[in-house]
Amino acid sequence: MADQVALLHSLFASGELVHPYLRQEYFSKGKTDDDGDVASFVDLSAAIAMCCGASPPSLQYADENGPMSNESVQKRRMQLAVEIGGVPTKDDNGAEVYPRKHIVLILCDGMGNSCLEKAFAADEDVSFLMNNNQPTRMCAVFPSTTPAALTSLATASYPGSQHGMPGWNLRDKSGCDFPGADSDSAGPVVQLLVLSDHIRDARSGELASKHGFETWDSIFVEVPWSRSLLSQSNHSDDSDETEQYTNCTRKMLYINAYNGDDYQNWSQGATNDNDNDAQDTVGTDFSSWQMGIDNQDVKNISLFDTAKFEETAYDTLGVPRGSSDAIRFFRDGVNAALKKIAEAERRGESTFTYLYTAHPDKHMHALGVENEEVKKVIQGLDSEIRRFWRVLGNRDALLARTSFDDDTYNEDNAVYSVGIDATIVITADHGHITVEPEHMITLPHDILECCEYANIGVHGKGRHGYLHCRAGLQSLLLKRWQSHHQLSQCFLILTIEAAIENSLFGPRYMPQRVRPRLGDFVVIAKDRHTLVTPKELETYQSSCQRQGAHGSLLPEEMQIPFVLLSKRSVVSPI
Repeated sequence: MADQVALLHSLFASGELVHPYLRQEYFSKGKTDDDGDVASFVDLSAAIAMCCGASPPSLQYADENGPMSNESVQKRRMQLAVEIGGVPTKDDNGAEVYPRKHIVLILCDGMGNSCLEKAFAADEDVSFLMNNNQPTRMCAVFPSTTPAALTSLATASYPGSQHGMPGWNLRDKSGCDFPGADSDSAGPVVQLLVLSDHIRDARSGELASKHGFETWDSIFVEVPWSRSLLSQSNHSDDSDETEQYTNCTRKMLYINAYNGDDYQNWSQGATNDNDNDAQDTVGTDFSSWQMGIDNQDVKNISLFDTAKFEETAYDTLGVPRGSSDAIRFFRDGVNAALKKIAEAERRGESTFTYLYTAHPDKHMHALGVENEEVKKVIQGLDSEIRRFWRVLGNRDALLARTSFDDDTYNEDNAVYSVGIDATIVITADHGHITVEPEHMITLPHDILECCEYANIGVHGKGRHGYLHCRAGLQSLLLKRWQSHHQLSQCFLILTIEAAIENSLFGPRYMPQRVRPRLGDFVVIAKDRHTLVTPKELETYQSSCQRQGAHGSLLPEEMQIPFVLLSKRSVVSPI
């Protein structure tokens, strides 16, 4: 295992792989006083939490001999918070005062720096995002996947070392079995399927509550920072709207195509402590706002609000309709955000808006990064974000509008006035690479003999595969792995303990509740080769169909954009 760790460090030192938060110089020169650590996606979440008046998890990340100090982490996060919108303070009446009134986070799934560069390779000067990007500022978490990143965003904590969500599929078990006992405290081994309407066992389709995981918090280790905002609100059902927000933190608005699912509800501060079957949305009123249309029958008295827009159909990917639909639906999300910010501005409220789109990730998984339809999607997202910022730059025109669903208002011909007091942050959860059929590898039979579960797959899991060994066969698996030239050349294989010690999952030791989900080994792709299931290999090799993938530590997967658009007093057309 020492040789694998040494190889990992050499790949970090050469820049062939990217550590989630330590700079390349840390591995090439050894730590010096001038070698800081990289701002990570977790730091961004913590900074936003502070801007919203919430407290991220306590900073007890590093031991005395660790690669970074708690002080440096806190300093970096505070700097980010100040740049984004500042930490709220109290006025003489105890009300929250925000240096920046409106904060918007736009997350474009999978849109790493390399994807942006490819989309605008012909003329990068026309890209609004590239012209405003700080490409070396931010780094994705490991594994570089959506579930790991979005759970980090919700909790301001690291994937393996804190929040325990390394993927959408989690192998777990509740309780301990005894010979001959039929104990209610012990459940079977389940494959928790998180990306579903309700969290279920992937094999049986039954709710997780039927197998010992009775609440969302029994599945997710950390609590979302948004939930802490609820205790700070002092509204009551019989108070009027003005009084409801007098001493509260920012109004929170979540806009995506997936609102209403268990995972989205949990990440936005809701709980289901009493009934896993129920939509118990303590934090969010999910019925009051959908598709940009207010429901007049529901009076929203919470700090939270949601909007939901349509999602692109899978059968349109690869054809012009798919890219045009993706852009059109994202435009609906932008319009929903503009409408809600305008409403809040009229009421004098401060807001945090989170706008998430599953693109370009959804297109890239089906088509690869270089496809022309992918470029159209990215260019369309770029154009819509430019429009979003320009509209916010004209407060008078924004407040004069009642609808943003038509093109009757032409921003190009508008007389620009003082802009909205706002910051927009645009980033991604990870980047992407293209995997050709010849890059797809299945596990050999003698390796499968040693495994009871292999969490692999072409779209992400196979680039950081988790292997659960049969009892007592760990050493045999390692020996057999090294005997396969392609496996040993294309992948690093580390024990989970070695990965933890090298801070891949984050700079804290792993909680007991998280550890069983990762198995015995993590297999990390060193290049484009990806571990796939036999069914996937047959499907994609027979059709000669390339796929997009992510999840490992390649620069294309780890380096994500950081675009920070700050307050402007007077805006002229761009």
